[in-house]
Amino acid sequence: MRVKDALQLPIMNETKLVAGEQGLNNQIKWVTIVEVLEDIERIQSGEFLITTGFELLKDQTRLDTFHTLLRSSSVSGVAIYTSFYMTEIPESFIQAANENDLPLIEIPVDINFSEITRAILEQIVNRQAHVLAHSERIHSELSNLILNDQSLHEVTKRLAQLTAAQIIIYDEFYERIYMNDDHFTTNDEPTSTDHFQKTIDSRASEYLLESFKKESKDNIYYKNHIFTICPIIAKQECFGWIVMLKKRDDWIELDDIAIERAAVVYAMEFLKKQAIEETHLRMQSNLLDDLMSGNYQNDQLIIDQALKLQYDVTVPQNVFHLTFKQSGKIDIQMIDRLYKITERLLLGKNKRYMIQAKLQSVIVLTHAIGPSAKGRRQQSRRFAKELLQEWNYYFPKTNLLIGIGNDYDAINHLRKSAREARYAALLYKIVDQNAQIIHYEDLGMYDLLLEMRRKGINLQHIYEESIDELINDNNREIDFIETLDIYLNENQSIQRASEKLFIHRHTLRYRLNQIEKITGLSFKSKDDLLKLQIGIMAYKLAQNMEPFIEET
Repeated sequence: MRVKDALQLPIMNETKLVAGEQGLNNQIKWVTIVEVLEDIERIQSGEFLITTGFELLKDQTRLDTFHTLLRSSSVSGVAIYTSFYMTEIPESFIQAANENDLPLIEIPVDINFSEITRAILEQIVNRQAHVLAHSERIHSELSNLILNDQSLHEVTKRLAQLTAAQIIIYDEFYERIYMNDDHFTTNDEPTSTDHFQKTIDSRASEYLLESFKKESKDNIYYKNHIFTICPIIAKQECFGWIVMLKKRDDWIELDDIAIERAAVVYAMEFLKKQAIEETHLRMQSNLLDDLMSGNYQNDQLIIDQALKLQYDVTVPQNVFHLTFKQSGKIDIQMIDRLYKITERLLLGKNKRYMIQAKLQSVIVLTHAIGPSAKGRRQQSRRFAKELLQEWNYYFPKTNLLIGIGNDYDAINHLRKSAREARYAALLYKIVDQNAQIIHYEDLGMYDLLLEMRRKGINLQHIYEESIDELINDNNREIDFIETLDIYLNENQSIQRASEKLFIHRHTLRYRLNQIEKITGLSFKSKDDLLKLQIGIMAYKLAQNMEPFIEET
């Protein structure tokens, strides 16, 4: 109970508040009677101290100790009996209490110690019993909703009714996932919660993260409102937050109890959902492993297994290979974040999918939408852009890389789509150093070289026949490989190639003449030009494929 509530008790009618009026809302957790005050270290926070002040004015050490107590925040209030050992409370006590907003109360000698103690403790015990009963009621009602297979939306609605407050549930990405439909209003602010909620949303990550660090509820004050934030934590993992919005005048201590008990119920439900999802995802992962490895007896078996997971593998579909440019810095936590963001976007777009997390990537198999191959490619790129945008919103400093395979409607070709998606992500530098979304189609003629490599043809043998002398040339001042690559990419345009190389046109012509002399091939010969083009492509492909381990 608060100090001001204690002063309203009949037994306290004859007492007098002499200092610390600003601290009347201090919470009394217990009452302690002290005759001789020597060791203030034993006094617990929230204790209401009653003393006769024995020997205080005669013993300087005890007097100094008492002054220290009045200036500390260890007690909720101090009551002193007068007429026993002091006829009036000293001015130094009053000054110290006022400085610390500590209620200092004068008690006349004719009031019995035990009557005050009993009166206050009865109130505390009664209130605690009421709080406990209210807490049990909330826990019971919300738990029953879960046990009767009610949704978390229904739980949120009931929590709002029990607390007469606006309840919002945020997920681990600081996004709203549940909110009660009944908005509370005030006479002075008909749409008070709208601006209030926008204020919370604009700083959601800051407020929510702070409460997670504390691992406890946090009360934030905003104008004449208060919102209480409580993290939903289980198994050392944060699943989200409960936020309760209420007017300050309407807020009561029981609201804190309600939100804490509700957090336990939400945590249990999130754990249950997590267990179900993990089982579902294991089945998905096993099925994807079989599809990508070709380890299955017949197509019908795969079709039946996929249907049990509510996925149709007989329609056009393709694979997305998600990874990061900073391959050396990839960890499990980063992959887990990517996995969750991807799955959330897929669910939000009502797409059918199967998803799998690897050590350094996330693999997604999803239906390709569109009447034509071109339309399906456009849709795939559009989804990849949305995913990239979503990722950059949360983690702008970590460059996501999205490789997209071609779509196929034959089950035995899905393995090929997965390989293409992986190739696309691996070889993004060949397309564009700054690219983050690469469709396999962007690789163009490299597809031919990749198939040759898969069939056992050594790429080194291909480029050695045409540009080996350029690679081994000792003149390090001129990069003939870069010059040749840009010149060919710019369709043999002297103007565009020289601008891209930041050299004069005459300098470029000189370099091209040197390339012809070194290789013995002429740019004017179609056969020689083709050899140079295939040679430079084979060389670039070999350089980018060095760290790549071919999938079986």
